[in-house]
Amino acid sequence: MYKLFQLTAASWMLGACASTSVVNNKPKVQKFYDYLSNPGSNEHAKEFMAVATPDWKSISGYQGGDKSREAFKGQLGGFAKFIPDLKWEVMSMHQDGDTVVVRSRATGTPVGPFMGVDGEGRGFDILTIDIHEMKEGMIVRSFHVEDWAGALRQLAGPNAKKKAKGKASLSVVMAFMDAMGKGEMEKMSSLMADDMVWHNEGDAVIPWIGPWKGKTEIFKFLKTFSEGSKTTLWKNEDVLASGDTVAMYGKMKLMTTKSGKESKEFTYSLRAKVRDGKIILWNWFEDSYEVSRTFRGRR
Repeated sequence: MYKLFQLTAASWMLGACASTSVVNNKPKVQKFYDYLSNPGSNEHAKEFMAVATPDWKSISGYQGGDKSREAFKGQLGGFAKFIPDLKWEVMSMHQDGDTVVVRSRATGTPVGPFMGVDGEGRGFDILTIDIHEMKEGMIVRSFHVEDWAGALRQLAGPNAKKKAKGKASLSVVMAFMDAMGKGEMEKMSSLMADDMVWHNEGDAVIPWIGPWKGKTEIFKFLKTFSEGSKTTLWKNEDVLASGDTVAMYGKMKLMTTKSGKESKEFTYSLRAKVRDGKIILWNWFEDSYEVSRTFRGRR
């Protein structure tokens, strides 16, 4: 019985010694996240440097790009400027010997383009996982994975594809307008769908008023328009593009051949639609009263 007691006591003492020999590294690892949440704070930077070895490395992949303490400090300095409300909240922290695993949540709202994406005031909320390796109570390496791809999707917003399509549509419309201004008929034709519709409204007496469909009819109309008038002012002021639609607003003046008179400055707008890189609708709106007065010589 006495021997059994000795063995039991010895086992308990060994277990107690083993448990007390494990240092709680969680408070030191927490300094890492305190610094992330206060990237512009010199005080938090010093506190983190005090718990990380001089040769500490931030490792985010197997393709290189590891960061030293100084490089990491510089990166956070950039975060402080571009994401002033950055927060890195620890959701759970687990220690196994000299390894500490952390699941955290990073949130922030960039004040400008971030990783090539302009969030236009939107923020991100992403999951991050880190593995910190400790040695003698100091952090020697931090392996981490952050869902930056998810952050960029959030910053781009649900209309990212629509915006990209709008940009492409605008490029087609501007190229068409440029070719029209230079009289480059072949280029214009290459940017027109075979079933394109050009629609103007106004005084039916004016020969270039009315809808035209198809390249042949549209080029006939353009010939009539160029023979009957001369644009003396054409100034785009506002341009909007979304998906396949482009809207344009501006000012213009024209002189009609029939009257030999020049119009007053008037506003115009355009609604254009693009399909598969070609214009399918050119819906032109102008001050039809002013154009009619000029055409009829009633100045």
